[in-house]
Order: sequence, then structure tokens, then C-alpha cells
Amino acid sequence: SSLILGWDFDALFLVLGIVACVYYSIGVARLRARGDHWPISRTICWFIGWGIVIWATNAGLATYAEVSVGIHMIQHMTLTMMAPIFLVLAGPVTLALRALKPRELLMTGLHSTLARFFTNPITILVIYVLGLYGLYLTNVFGSLMSSHIGHIVMTTHFLVAGILLAYVAIGIDPKPAPLPFWGRMMLVLAAIILHTFFAVVMMSSTTLIGATW
Repeated sequence: SSLILGWDFDALFLVLGIVACVYYSIGVARLRARGDHWPISRTICWFIGWGIVIWATNAGLATYAEVSVGIHMIQHMTLTMMAPIFLVLAGPVTLALRALKPRELLMTGLHSTLARFFTNPITILVIYVLGLYGLYLTNVFGSLMSSHIGHIVMTTHFLVAGILLAYVAIGIDPKPAPLPFWGRMMLVLAAIILHTFFAVVMMSSTTLIGATW
């Protein structure tokens, strides 16, 4: 019960989640005020996604994640593979384009070189999967887990990496360089293969993970 229902206050992700939900609600309200339709399912997805993020970073799970590698992995997978699915299906970029002004500035950012770089499949694989190798198979994991700031940095990385992959693979928002469906499938399969190989390496290793921690 303490693992699932316990509370370990984390101001950053709690405030971030609340602010994100408030601004999303304001955007939806603006659309409805001028008579435009916005699917309720997208709003529900947004609240579920941030609810998962807040739970994973503020519930008892977050407390045990600091002392148990197994629970840490559950938190890691929740933030990387569960919350992003709901967040990208909520269409936040589309909502911003329809509710905020100036729209041209948002479109410029969406099609900028920086946006293209971070939505490139190779970049996503490096951030999403290969980053795990550098984290868990080196001393970086132990160093980050030794401080609260380090743990926040790692948690943020998990969430952002998951959102980038989900955005390109299944996101409903416009993208700088959309991939065809076969390209999205190849991206997901590549992530699965690299993840599987990483898991085999970890389970076969005789070296203590995060020994300094």
C-alpha cells in the first residue's frame, strides 16, 4: 500500500503536471468558446498521461525507486513507455496551433532545424535506447542516484526520451519530417531489438550495477 498509495512530494513534476493540465484546459476552453470542436478523448488522454507522471514521481514508487533497482526500473518503464503514449495521443501541439497566437511562430519552431534534429529516428534511438548503455553500464547511474538533482535529471531523461519516440511513432500532431508507416514500424522494431540486447547484457553481467550508490 505504501508503494502504490504512499506520497513522496516532488515539487518539480507535481507543479509541471498541474501547469500542463491547466494550460491544456485553457486551450480547450478557447476553442469551445469560439465554437470549435475538440475531442474529449484527447483531453482525457492528457490528464491520464500527466496523472501517470505525477504518480510515478510523487507516489511511494518514487521513494522505493531510490533504494531498489527493481522498483527504479518500474518507475523508469512507467515514465518512458506508459505516460508518453497518452501524452502524444492528446495532440498538445495541434491544440497549441489552434488556440495560441501567433500561429506562424509556432509553425516556425515546429519546422526548425532543432525540431528536425530531435525528431530524427537516429537521434531518437540514441536518446531512447543507447543512452541506457551509457547510464547503467557505467558509473553514471550510481553518480546520478547519489543525489536528488541527479535523480531528477535521470527521470526527466526517461520522460523526454519516451515522448520523442511516441511522438514520432504514434503521435497525432504534425511533425517536422513525418515518417511513413513502415518507417515508424522500423523505428519501433529497432528500439525493441536494442532494448532486448541491453536486457541480455544486464542479466548476463556479473558486475554490480551502480556500485557507488
